[in-house]
Amino acid sequence: MPNLTHLALESIRLDDENLSTLNECFPCLHTLNLIGVGGLKNPKIHLPQLTKCHWEVSDVPRSLAIHAPNLVYLELKCVRPGILILNTPSVSTLKLTIDKLGPTVQVDGLVNLKNLRIESSDLNSLLRLFSESRDVRTLDLELPAFAGRNELYEAVEPELFSRATEVKLSPRFSYELMRRIVFSMTSYDCRSCLRKLLVHMPPSILTTCPFIPLVNNCAPSCEVTVLFHADTSDAVRQAAASVWPPFVRGLPRFPEITWRWGT
Repeated sequence: MPNLTHLALESIRLDDENLSTLNECFPCLHTLNLIGVGGLKNPKIHLPQLTKCHWEVSDVPRSLAIHAPNLVYLELKCVRPGILILNTPSVSTLKLTIDKLGPTVQVDGLVNLKNLRIESSDLNSLLRLFSESRDVRTLDLELPAFAGRNELYEAVEPELFSRATEVKLSPRFSYELMRRIVFSMTSYDCRSCLRKLLVHMPPSILTTCPFIPLVNNCAPSCEVTVLFHADTSDAVRQAAASVWPPFVRGLPRFPEITWRWGT
């Protein structure tokens, strides 16, 4: 089946430890989904026509490599490969779930990266690696459920997204960021070009707009979307919607903000 363009493999074991057979048999693949495929030791995807890839690695291989010059969308979930190589110069959207970076990483070719989602307790290292010297416009951050509290506090630095124009803070990241701001009373000063901010509000932290240090560093005109936890009462949501906007507008140096509310 050399002309096959779409292939999905899930929860199976392959006798193809480096994926050389897959590369040879399906050279015309445009879409490849590998979900929980076992038997891989040093897998290397080498598909010149591939444009979309979703790869959830079930084993803990020593190395992972993707060589795909036309790949534009990559969703990769792995633990901690010793060697990670992404030779994917056309990728514009990268969704990466990884424990921590290994000692060898080669991602110099991500010159077109615009949309970046990272779930990891090693956010500082990953963001420096993937966003510095790149024009990342949309940044989506999340923390893994297994991460310890010390790792979370080290990860939740607002300066991490100072260069993005749109930031989405997923539930666990939002929770730890709110805790850090509220309990440490830290005042952040990281000038940014942020135009869209989406925050998940934990039900246990609903003070007077606890993410003020974030909006203080937004662009002059910013759209803030606040998503409440499903267990949050209607009274609390209504109070926040009526109190926070005028409270923020009444403070000096704050931008004009468009508010949106949801669950």
